Amino acid sequence: MMNEANVVARHIVEWVTAKIRRGVGSSDADAGLRDIHRLVVAKLGDHPALRDAEEEAGTGDGTVSELTRQQIELAITAAARKDGAFAAAVISALAAGRATSGPVIAGAGSRVFTGDARAEARSAGIAIGQVGGDVALTPPDPPEPGRSLP
Repeated sequence: MMNEANVVARHIVEWVTAKIRRGVGSSDADAGLRDIHRLVVAKLGDHPALRDAEEEAGTGDGTVSELTRQQIELAITAAARKDGAFAAAVISALAAGRATSGPVIAGAGSRVFTGDARAEARSAGIAIGQVGGDVALTPPDPPEPGRSLP
């Protein structure tokens, strides 16, 4: 649930800022955000990080700080570890949102996928992945380099 907690926290921040800025409409994207927001609020209740997000979005430039987003992510992660049904419901809501709007954008130029995935870099590109849980490398790490040739 680690990768998903990051995505869910971003959704919560997006929902809060959208609600403050324009009032949330009835588009499919808003419906997906609304469902995720409802799940998280039902589980976390009046968590201080959720209150902070509302306050921050309602003042100044209407944004939520990275620190508050991280606190929301940690609260979601802790709740999911303690409650498997909550974790499953959040993952299901994310999957439903992806079905209507495609992969979730996690940041400029990045995408988040859950489940099995493969990242491969070509033509001097860079492939980076985040893994939660057990990892098996195939083939195993290469041996230590030997002495360089003249």
